[in-house]
Amino acid sequence: MNQEVIKAQEDAYELWGKHVSSGMLLYPNEYLTRYIYANRKEFKSVLDFGCGDGRHLEMMARAGLEHIIGVDYNRSVLDVAKQRCQKYNIKCELYQNNQNKKLNELIKDELDCVVCWGITLANAHYVISDIFKQFASVLKDGGKVIANWRAQDDSLYGDGKEIEKDTFIIERDSHKGMLYYIPNLDDIKAIYKDAGLEILSIDGERFTTDNGKIINSWHIIEAKKI
Repeated sequence: MNQEVIKAQEDAYELWGKHVSSGMLLYPNEYLTRYIYANRKEFKSVLDFGCGDGRHLEMMARAGLEHIIGVDYNRSVLDVAKQRCQKYNIKCELYQNNQNKKLNELIKDELDCVVCWGITLANAHYVISDIFKQFASVLKDGGKVIANWRAQDDSLYGDGKEIEKDTFIIERDSHKGMLYYIPNLDDIKAIYKDAGLEILSIDGERFTTDNGKIINSWHIIEAKKI
């Protein structure tokens, strides 16, 4: 195991927690909001893995989902999510999981859907591969996973020091010091296959900032447990 990657992974969670707590991610993603609303009759139970400050938990509650669960590594952002849920009278279960437990030790029910939004990039290959196997362990047969992955035409790809294949310690000021894993589609597909998940669709989301200088590009993948 690459010790530099392990150390960078440990640092990444703390840095990502500070990033979320700074208020950078206050509102729900539009694509994910459309997806949840389109499937709200089918989805009775949903896990938001890496729920952060609860922006998507609130959206799911407004969509009328019955059983909402949020899991995050960082206690500080979970406290913000708890305050948000209390403020808007949202019923949800919140768990901190710093990898000391498997998801199926925390969640006993089989779920209709797992949301993994803005999370894959912050986990090295060995971590995210295991996480997707854990998703399969808490899903019903045919249950869905909706996740986004940074694409390799994103401006962050290749930024900073590459410590492992497609894994970088970012130098850009806005993300400085963070671990970013940005695999190609073939490697992403292999992660799903190894987890027992069948990819149903691959879409994309792309926009620019700073007058076109910075490209933000994502693969959006829907899969089901087989």
